[in-house]
Amino acid sequence: MNIGLVKEKLIATKTMNSFIAGFAQIGSYVYLGALEGELWIYGAIIGLGAIIGNLIGKKFLKKISELMFRRLLIISMTIAGITMIIKGLSSYLIA
Repeated sequence: MNIGLVKEKLIATKTMNSFIAGFAQIGSYVYLGALEGELWIYGAIIGLGAIIGNLIGKKFLKKISELMFRRLLIISMTIAGITMIIKGLSSYLIA
């Protein structure tokens, strides 16, 4: 966001990254024999859900302002960071 990416381009970049990583994961799982049988069905259902979620998200993204998107992004990054710190500290203190 600080280099001037608009919300749509930021989301598109993240989506493409996840898409490529997903194909790499599927290839690894197939190669290692960890993806077989009904797991393909579950994967297809999850993929369909992701497509529907992306369509809904795209409509939502059009309705919010750049400022609101930036605020939501910062809030979610802050929550994720605090969660990682707490989990890291708890595993450090327990071990």
